[in-house]
Amino acid sequence: MLIGAGEMSELAARHLLNHGVKEILIANRTYSRAVKLAEELGGRPAVFEDITLFLDQADIVISSTGSAHYIIRSDDVVRVIKIRKYKPMFFIDIAVPRDIDPKINDISNVYLYDIDDLEGVVGSNIKMRGEEAKKAERIIEKEIEQFNKWLGTLSAVPTVISLRERFEEIRKKEVEKAISSLNGSSEIDAKVLDALTTSIINKILHYPVTQLKTLDNTREGNYFVDAVRKLFDLEEK
Repeated sequence: MLIGAGEMSELAARHLLNHGVKEILIANRTYSRAVKLAEELGGRPAVFEDITLFLDQADIVISSTGSAHYIIRSDDVVRVIKIRKYKPMFFIDIAVPRDIDPKINDISNVYLYDIDDLEGVVGSNIKMRGEEAKKAERIIEKEIEQFNKWLGTLSAVPTVISLRERFEEIRKKEVEKAISSLNGSSEIDAKVLDALTTSIINKILHYPVTQLKTLDNTREGNYFVDAVRKLFDLEEK
């Protein structure tokens, strides 16, 4: 149930509908305004003076009027909660001054939240979001760091590729020589020799290649890249 058909009540109603509320009862001092908002939201209008007669139908009551006095009193809620057989009721009072008697909080299975309570919830949510934002920032910083490290290895990649190609070229030539010099060598012998030499080359190159990537974009790393290119007469890729 919404008591008051102003902007705050309308926002609250739309929020409730978006979160699964099936039916809304709207009461307002100006009945035509209640009718208009009810039509827009698919709810039911109620005469303002009869709100206590409809309270037993509401699980959630949101009140936002300009009344100078309580429009829902403790005695009203005591009667209603008995009719509901103590099924829980939630009252949200967003009016200033308050629309709902704070004494209803003392009634079993009745829960009242006012502006101060809501501000506390909002403050808590803002704090939680701030903490989550900091976590997200740390994750982003870590990913940027990892990306920069990966990006740094790219400048060493052409040298690594050229180095592997040079070793592979030498390996293939030597394997061909070895096979041709072996009388009666079979296809299996050739495959074994090919696998053996490939494994040897990979093991020889593993540490130098790792060092080139690790030290890349450093003064020492640039020196090693230049040295490897000169030592093995590698072409630029």
